Amino acid sequence: MPRSYGRNQRVASAIMQELAQILQHELKDPRVRKATVTEVDVSPDLRNAKIYVSFLIDDKEEIKSCMQGLKNAKGFLRSTLASRLKLRYMPDLYFEYDTLLTEGLKLDALIAKGLPKDEEGS
Repeated sequence: MPRSYGRNQRVASAIMQELAQILQHELKDPRVRKATVTEVDVSPDLRNAKIYVSFLIDDKEEIKSCMQGLKNAKGFLRSTLASRLKLRYMPDLYFEYDTLLTEGLKLDALIAKGLPKDEEGS
């Protein structure tokens, strides 16, 4: 019977929590402060971590710039995480843009546009 919550999932959860703190409070690059970590997926051998990030912006060039900022900060982020998590081996970090949040906002806007407004008093 496989464990429902394995070591890689615990490591992913710890990385997500620490990375959110580092991005918001310690990284000096203003582009990266716009990032929100939505999910972390760590490989079963704990060698690779795919970090899904989202932004509350819709400008493709600005998103591209933010993703480049994350890639530039990868070494700092990895070493800071390694010092905090005390793992035997710190996974390599790979950043992926998560479109789920922006797609959800677009869908909400379409729904709001299609629904009639509630009248006051009814």
